[in-house]
Amino acid sequence: MSIRQRLFGDLMDSPVYRETTDAEIQSIITPDNKRDDSVDSGFVNDTPCSIASRSKVQAKTEARRSLFSVKRLADDDLTDDSPCTKKLRQVEDDFAAMTTQNVIKAVERLESRDLVADGSRDYTLPTVPGKHGDLKSITHGTMADVLVGKYSRQIGKVTIVDCRYPYEFDGGHIQGAVNMYTKDDVNSLLPTRDTSEKPHILIFHCEFSSERGPKMYRFLRSQDRELNKEQYPRLNFPEVYLLDGGYKAFFTTQKEHCEPASYKPMLHEDHAAYLRHFRVKSKSWTEGEKQKTSKRQRSRLNRHLSF
Repeated sequence: MSIRQRLFGDLMDSPVYRETTDAEIQSIITPDNKRDDSVDSGFVNDTPCSIASRSKVQAKTEARRSLFSVKRLADDDLTDDSPCTKKLRQVEDDFAAMTTQNVIKAVERLESRDLVADGSRDYTLPTVPGKHGDLKSITHGTMADVLVGKYSRQIGKVTIVDCRYPYEFDGGHIQGAVNMYTKDDVNSLLPTRDTSEKPHILIFHCEFSSERGPKMYRFLRSQDRELNKEQYPRLNFPEVYLLDGGYKAFFTTQKEHCEPASYKPMLHEDHAAYLRHFRVKSKSWTEGEKQKTSKRQRSRLNRHLSF
């Protein structure tokens, strides 16, 4: 039995039946088969199947046209030159420019070396490069200005931390200084946080501000960071300085601000036993660090310790 007879056997006796070729029937059964559109498929335009197929194609075409026409309309709206659109575009441009400028200013400010360690404000005192590039140093002249109250309007409180050994401190120190030469001493500064509007500044020094003073300065900053790690970059003491040249340089030009007005070197021959004692006591925070003392200084130290 032919394909035509199997599909349309009941209709072949109908008066509306007309002869349909096998090719037409095959095209209806497999409408998705690829074929050359230039060749007539043999469809009769007004058959029910062809009308339904054509209606689906037209519906899809209309949907595509509607979709893309809306997209083009939306695109046209974005380039609309109406006064309202121009005003909106100008506001957006101004906001973008303002935001960019704010970011640039913030970055420049954070990169500035004049900011205190928590980035909250500028340093109060003028600084000099000094021997330690990572620390803020002041001259003995600036130290004297602080003592006579030149910066009293900007500074709430000043703590001068003398990191020399007690016999050095007793032999002469800066007025109002406190003697702190161990880690425990420095840690005692941290528990309380100054909440006054004016800053509480610290100024570290030792005999030359070359080893003990800088180490204590760095230790305090490390402990302060650890204490406030959950609130970074907050610090209890964001404004800290190192006295450039140490007590010796200050005593040379500012004796009137020393009490007593004298200077006792660390390697004083009368205090060799004290030196040995305090070096052992402070060993806990100097052990393992590279010694930067010159051969001449080591020779002098050994000679005095032999007394």
